[in-house]
Amino acid sequence: MNNTDRNTISLDTDMTFIGSGITTSFILLSFLKNLSASDDFNGRLKLTIVEKDAENFTGLAYGPRSGSSALLITSLADFLPESLIRQEFIKWLSQNKETLISELRADGGKLSENWTDTHKIDIQKNNWEDIYIPRRFFGIFIKQKVNQTIADFSSTCDFQLKIIQDEAIGIDDNLDSFQVYFKNRTESLSTKKIILSVGIPPVKQLWSDDFLSGHEQAACLVKDPYNPGLDDNLHTIATHVNKQAGLSNILIIGSNASAMEMLYKLHDVPEITAKIGSVSVISPHGELPHSGQDKLMGQQRFVPTHLLELNKKYDLTAKDIYEATSRDLDEAEAMNLGTAISEGPISKAFVNLLDRLSHEELGVFACRYGNLIGKRQRRAGKHYNEVVERLNQDGRLKLIKGYYNNLEISADNQGLIFSYRSSKLRSIREHEGLIDVVISCVGSRTLIDQPVSVLIDNLVQKGICKVNDSGIGFAVNDQQQTATNFFVAGPLLAGNVLNGMPLWHLEHCGRIIKTGERLAGILAQQLIHSTANRL
Repeated sequence: MNNTDRNTISLDTDMTFIGSGITTSFILLSFLKNLSASDDFNGRLKLTIVEKDAENFTGLAYGPRSGSSALLITSLADFLPESLIRQEFIKWLSQNKETLISELRADGGKLSENWTDTHKIDIQKNNWEDIYIPRRFFGIFIKQKVNQTIADFSSTCDFQLKIIQDEAIGIDDNLDSFQVYFKNRTESLSTKKIILSVGIPPVKQLWSDDFLSGHEQAACLVKDPYNPGLDDNLHTIATHVNKQAGLSNILIIGSNASAMEMLYKLHDVPEITAKIGSVSVISPHGELPHSGQDKLMGQQRFVPTHLLELNKKYDLTAKDIYEATSRDLDEAEAMNLGTAISEGPISKAFVNLLDRLSHEELGVFACRYGNLIGKRQRRAGKHYNEVVERLNQDGRLKLIKGYYNNLEISADNQGLIFSYRSSKLRSIREHEGLIDVVISCVGSRTLIDQPVSVLIDNLVQKGICKVNDSGIGFAVNDQQQTATNFFVAGPLLAGNVLNGMPLWHLEHCGRIIKTGERLAGILAQQLIHSTANRL
């Protein structure tokens, strides 16, 4: 029987997932499949999921908080590796496309309509692999698949599942069990195993609540595009800009994928698009992802000569690979070749070289150089890049290389004066023109920032988890444990080497699936072994 209960706390559970996003979904799919296939499993399992948000099994990126029309930053073929899950998803898309497209049209605006028209023929023919599909499509699919897998498993096993909608704020290690404490309830949860699957750390906060309330009359400030949700923030922006007599100038702080998404969505809401004046984007590099050259794919080829030269080098180091990659990226940029063309051959070349590194050098690559390379290989689809190109053509986009300093209310209370530094040591400059809307896309905190979150700070303080040299992940052993029966999954695995594979960016769906299936096998084996010993 499937016992899903959000109101009571089990005093004894076999394992608890902290977080119920996409990583948890892939672990559960593989874990329950492994148990079902085992003749040694005794058929009894108590499992608890703790999730602070109302949505389960999708996470932020694929759930309602990202809206229905935000797109993948890669094609479906790049998003999901060739596998059974990709085949199932494509089949599901083909069976449900009319409903999905109808919801997309209802949620989106002119750009979503353009997306539908652009891909009309491919969608009719069920040719999905090369399309940058709305992320929400995958979220709906994976949630349905997890719920069906749970139902199937429950029909043949004594499976008790409890979902607790609350925030875990503290954990005690009692050696033979863990005690989990919550933000909004006095009861605690006792569990034998914990899988920490909370995704990336919380986003950095540029402004205090007092700062926000003090500036809200002069401008609209969005401290996180997805909190409380993308659609909520777009509605707030639309309300503000339509109160203004003239056009509104927009500032985006950061130039990551979220920044590209905000540029796209601002131009997909007619009530906002008509009121946009200029758009300024500030970031340390002063660049936006520029991989919208999909039309050139197959027509132009890039050869990473510096990486290929390393095949002749003896006693290779992580730094050698990083420096050669940097030189090849420099050459690609000089040739005006975007990431869509250069990423494939460069990534293939340096990944092949990783096999020649020692375990220690793999760790160095995972902690230091992998993410440095990733920052220069940022992807964005053609639909997002088309918005940037139009803004450039109209002379309304300003890319600023620098660092945010401050926002001050203008003398007439009709906008904000924005100041920044061109480098961390240079003098302060003032942006030309007042700003009416500010959107922070500065990304997540590192694990060495203080504070990070109540739970992460608690785990580090109590010694249950230790931050590795990457600053964005926890050190784990070969079983993905930071302590006995305390497992880490998803992005917090960054900076580790597992099965000879360095991990540095665990937001890519292919890596999430691979590491999730690995941990699912470990958990299933341990559970089967422990139940066999009790017989």
